[in-house]
Amino acid sequence: MKFNFRKSIMGIAAALPLLFGASQASAVEVELGLTIDASGSIGSTNFTTQRNAYVAALNNVIPSFFGDIAIGVWRFDSSVDLIQDTMVINDAADLAILTTAIQNMAYTGGLTNISGSIDAAANNLLGNAIDSTRQVIDVSTDGGQTSSLGNANTAAANAVAAGIDAINCLGIGTGANCGFIAGSGAFSVTANTFAEVQNALERKLRREITGVPEPITLALMGIALAGIGATRRRKA
Repeated sequence: MKFNFRKSIMGIAAALPLLFGASQASAVEVELGLTIDASGSIGSTNFTTQRNAYVAALNNVIPSFFGDIAIGVWRFDSSVDLIQDTMVINDAADLAILTTAIQNMAYTGGLTNISGSIDAAANNLLGNAIDSTRQVIDVSTDGGQTSSLGNANTAAANAVAAGIDAINCLGIGTGANCGFIAGSGAFSVTANTFAEVQNALERKLRREITGVPEPITLALMGIALAGIGATRRRKA
């Protein structure tokens, strides 16, 4: 996969105002479509663990990016259901709306229709009225496409061709197939078990929002803190 220098620089530039507390433009940095597997291979208990992990991860990560991200949520099995229409997360009240919708999401079972979830999220992100710098689809799954309704690789390629920047994947367990990822800077993260989903998802969300891998994000934070310290020393 080619390294896209321009996209990385854009991500770093977007992250710096967040680090220094500068005001943000009216447009959000990223629209993120979360598509969550509820197919039969997961089972009710693991689905509950996965759902709780999403709520906890979003509550831990998103407050640092209020006003800079819009999120929509879809559940997929044999079919695809809209759980939360894409909305800008400006404050704790907005975050509560999002996480409540996820917490109320029921397990359904059935086949795995990754392609349908990508299609649904892409149509929403490309068709809504939200202005954003990047549009990213984030699929979580413990398997691969089993529904005959489409092909995950084709759906991902079509979404990128239509204007989606990247389709990423959170693969859960050894049976997960994230081979469909596509777009500039697309990546996958693996959680070996459902108990590891929250930590994996938190790392993934930060990378998707800032546009840069976590080690670089941490380095930027170090630079920011050093700069603040130097400024305070000069004023002393």
